[in-house]
Amino acid sequence: MHVIGTAGHVDHGKSTLITRLTGIDPDRFEEEKRRGLTIDLGFAWLTLPSGLEIGIVDVPGHERFIKNMLAGAGGVSVCLFVVAANEGWMPQSAEHLSILDLLSVHHGVVAVTKADMVDAETLDFAVAEVEDHLAGSTLAGAPVVPVSGVTGQGIAALLAALDRVVGLAPPASDTGRARLWIDRVFTITGAGTVVTGTMADGEMAVGDAVDIAPHGRPARVRSIQSHKREHERIGPGNRVALNLAGLERTGAERGDAVVAPGIWRPTKLVDVELRVPARAISGHDHALSEKGAFLFHAGSAETPVRIQLIERDEVRPGESAYARLWLRSELPLGPRDRFVLRDAGRMVTIAGGVVLDPLPGARRRAPGGLSLLRRLRGATPGESLAALVEDAGLLPASDAAARAGTATDEPLPSGASALGDMLVSSERLARLRASVTAALLAHHAAKPLDRGVEREALRAVTRLDPGAFDALLAGLSNVTGHGALVRLSSHRVAFDASQEASARALLARLTSAGFAPPLAADLGVEPALLRALVAGGELVKIGDFYLTGEQARAARECVRTAIGERGPLTVAQIRDLLGTSRKYAVPLCEWLDATGATRRTGDTRILGPNP
Repeated sequence: MHVIGTAGHVDHGKSTLITRLTGIDPDRFEEEKRRGLTIDLGFAWLTLPSGLEIGIVDVPGHERFIKNMLAGAGGVSVCLFVVAANEGWMPQSAEHLSILDLLSVHHGVVAVTKADMVDAETLDFAVAEVEDHLAGSTLAGAPVVPVSGVTGQGIAALLAALDRVVGLAPPASDTGRARLWIDRVFTITGAGTVVTGTMADGEMAVGDAVDIAPHGRPARVRSIQSHKREHERIGPGNRVALNLAGLERTGAERGDAVVAPGIWRPTKLVDVELRVPARAISGHDHALSEKGAFLFHAGSAETPVRIQLIERDEVRPGESAYARLWLRSELPLGPRDRFVLRDAGRMVTIAGGVVLDPLPGARRRAPGGLSLLRRLRGATPGESLAALVEDAGLLPASDAAARAGTATDEPLPSGASALGDMLVSSERLARLRASVTAALLAHHAAKPLDRGVEREALRAVTRLDPGAFDALLAGLSNVTGHGALVRLSSHRVAFDASQEASARALLARLTSAGFAPPLAADLGVEPALLRALVAGGELVKIGDFYLTGEQARAARECVRTAIGERGPLTVAQIRDLLGTSRKYAVPLCEWLDATGATRRTGDTRILGPNP
């Protein structure tokens, strides 16, 4: 479905025309009806001759209510522009056209209203004037249809023109990132809080958990209504009323958004492309600089903003530039979101543009960052993801999805790989692999008797989190990991003649000592040799002494056999069984417990879970 927004100068007959087209009076407030002036947004809908149903957002034309107009214009895909034949092109006509141009609304129909109030020559002149003003804008070449909302003149032709234009408009974006900008909040007795807006992306279903952004207030979709019909599920491009459970009336307001949890990241900092309209708006033809007070409008939200231009001091009419915007309030913005900037002092629209990176980080952008912005300009979600991964080298997948505007299950672009919960560029991945290989080579050369490097020490070289590091190792065919140790697959511990002799002498010495060996501090053997023998299973360290592997296995088997035959044994009984002293028996019993051979119950040991 498409949502059409009206635009045009105050008192040019927008609401009257909508009432004639739909049979629905979009003016909701008594003051609007009394003054004949639309103050806030109005809503209606109709079925076109083709059978296609469309929603309509009727916006105010008075300059004092431009911010209300912007709240409604943010979600439209097609415009119904209104110019009165008896008054012609007016200041708000120009500003509304510039706003639509800045919001990149390329599809629309112009209704020259009050055709019944002028003669044929004046009507022809009004049509020609409109066509001249549309030239060079996103609505250039749009159908211009003379109508009367009072007599019905031209209504059939207007409906036919709308039908053709709506058929040409692309469908609403759907990247699976549900978001509805709120333009109205009210309560219904017995039902609770209801919010309305236009679904800008994704879909929502009854029962869905949602958040009210940017505050993060949780709620649940109790019911969905569109054009007074109930829906179980609804997608983008629809006017929607959501009845939200678990939310107080004060829990949401215009400018907030209903979003899918965990997808949208409210932000105060965005990198954008700015554009200043070539034609003056209400006499404003100044260049845009960083000086001044500005208001940022996106969706139905408005917040003060500070501008930081990149690589230039000002942007003149008709020019574009890259900039960083510092928002006073957080907003749930995404890439490719359109926005409008207004001068807070002159209260006039001065610029607009598109969000390129909604989460660029607070650091001041280096000149090299311009290359990223250039790549993000006009990029598809997949292209944006590729550019961001290549620029950062390594970044969390959730951050990448939020910055690129992709679903977290989006296929990875060429040149990007997943490392656990991280995305890594091909270049960074090659460097990480090289750094691991280099660190292992260096360690093996310096300590050839070590079977490997402690996993955590090696991870520190890469600065990766554990999940990403494990994924990195899993992708290295030349690396082997055994528990806490990692080594090159080609590495083998090899003793030289002297070391081999020392090892044989040590094993013989320990074997002859039985279960009362010398303490480790008295062995006089180099630590690297001891570590190598332990890693190879030829030695077992127990407390502050070593046993040979054969001795340790024999002790284990002897104690378990005795327990099986005689029942639970005390430390003293195990001491006597092994022919040693308490100094050795206590650490041996603790080792047997730790390895699962025995289990302590009170002062005795019983059989443990591991044979």
